[in-house]
Amino acid sequence: MTDDATPLGRLALARTAQSRVEELATGAQALALLAMVHERGWTSFLAEPRGLDQLAAFSRLPAGRVANLVGALEAVGVVEQHDGQVRLSPAYAELAADDAMIDLGTVLDRAELMIRLVRAAAEDAGELRLGGADALVIAKAVGGRPTPVTEAVFQHLYAEVPEYAEAVRDGRLLDVGCGVAGAMLTSASMFPNMRAVAIELVPAVAAEAESRAKRLGVTDRVEVRCMDARDFDERDAFDACFWAQPFFPESSRDATLRMIRGALKPGALLMIQEMESEPEDEAQRLPFALRRLVYEGQGVPFAPTAEQLVAEAEAVGLVPHRMVPTNFGRIVLMRRPADD
Repeated sequence: MTDDATPLGRLALARTAQSRVEELATGAQALALLAMVHERGWTSFLAEPRGLDQLAAFSRLPAGRVANLVGALEAVGVVEQHDGQVRLSPAYAELAADDAMIDLGTVLDRAELMIRLVRAAAEDAGELRLGGADALVIAKAVGGRPTPVTEAVFQHLYAEVPEYAEAVRDGRLLDVGCGVAGAMLTSASMFPNMRAVAIELVPAVAAEAESRAKRLGVTDRVEVRCMDARDFDERDAFDACFWAQPFFPESSRDATLRMIRGALKPGALLMIQEMESEPEDEAQRLPFALRRLVYEGQGVPFAPTAEQLVAEAEAVGLVPHRMVPTNFGRIVLMRRPADD
């Protein structure tokens, strides 16, 4: 055993820290490499098997450099090599696919943004504020895109909460904090008789949601309103509501829930999702801690439990319907009292 107070003991401790820093640096370097090759079109080009000579011609890089880049990308699981051919690994091929629920570019944009936000949280004691472009990055990364893959995900989710699916199938949905409206627009595609109002505070994000609704041809049934949810004043009008609670700061949550209660018809459903829970896997503790730093730096409660979400909704007069464990986290279903 080496005494930590001796020079050799101190050196051993320093080397432990140095190794950890080098591990973190390796991850950052790999992320930078992936971002660059994606920007240069490699991830599209490698959707099909390519020889190293083809990749060198495509990238206009020396053959030796290309071989080293491919080796690094293979080491982190981005590409595979078989019989002299290089292509994206199956996992990255799915992430880069045109119909991916959340695409690789969006994932990389969010990773870059989170690096900046973590640094900002350590630099300034003030509240972290996202500009419109940054908020749009987060909204795209969380909300996804309405694609056949996304629809399959929602079919699975709605099988877990059939009463909610029945409420929106031929009814009116209120989506509070819709982001880029991935969930709402997917539901509108699945349920041709569904009508919806989506509320989004950030103009750039609301504009993207509106643009997506136009591309899907559902603007006759889906309305996007750019406004503070607390100011929405339609009452007793909706058969169901989804509240994107992770993006609402502490200061607005009670008033938003009171608005939702009034907007729902008596007996109608509110769905809330528990987005995060304390990780049991040691490998997830660092990313969880970093996300907490950023979210709470924005004044947003981080990772409230399903039980806490129930209590929050009960405080404004909503009543529990049921709590559903799913692959997407626990889902809380609340109701406006039928005799309200």
